[in-house]
Amino acid sequence: MSTNQPNPNPPIDARKRELRHELLAQRRHTTDAERAAAGERCAASLFALPLFSKPRTTPLTMACHVSMGTEISTLPILNEAASRGIELLVPRLGSGREIGWSRLTSPDEVTALHHEHAAGDGHMPRPDEPDTGTLPAEALADADIIVLPALAVDHGGGRLGRGAGWYDHALEYARPAAPRIAMCWSCEFVATPLPTQPHDMPVDAVLTPQRLVFIQ
Repeated sequence: MSTNQPNPNPPIDARKRELRHELLAQRRHTTDAERAAAGERCAASLFALPLFSKPRTTPLTMACHVSMGTEISTLPILNEAASRGIELLVPRLGSGREIGWSRLTSPDEVTALHHEHAAGDGHMPRPDEPDTGTLPAEALADADIIVLPALAVDHGGGRLGRGAGWYDHALEYARPAAPRIAMCWSCEFVATPLPTQPHDMPVDAVLTPQRLVFIQ
């Protein structure tokens, strides 16, 4: 038997790497203007949720990533949340799977975030981080809603991230009642199940520039 035949079922890690490479290459065709406009549409869908119009006795807290590179811009979401008096938790990424959070409580703190776009040189970009104190990963338990990045999401809630495992680790501290909403382009919400591993944390909904879909 020949040993040179391609493996029809490559390991999950290899399948994930291949998918990431394809999706990131596809995203490089988007422009800054397209990413900004997509972010505005995502914000409109997100803030139409009843959660944001219900009377509350305590401030709402949202965890949301700071977009980077070719991701859809989250500036519209962050700006709108700050203008509504919503407390924001944004990531402070450490080494390996370490993740912490910074709390933003004013529009000025959001404005101070300056986004740098990925250079497309194959290195993993990092989001801008606020110059405020770092809270531990457990701080995510304060969030009433969580918006996180994804390279792809399948119809079962499987999420493909960038591979560092930051969010899979962080979501271990999320409250079950807090919806986990993954943000990606419409073409990245796929019917075919994504390769997943035991540590991969599923999401409850997917937010694209066209719609917000809760997964059954």
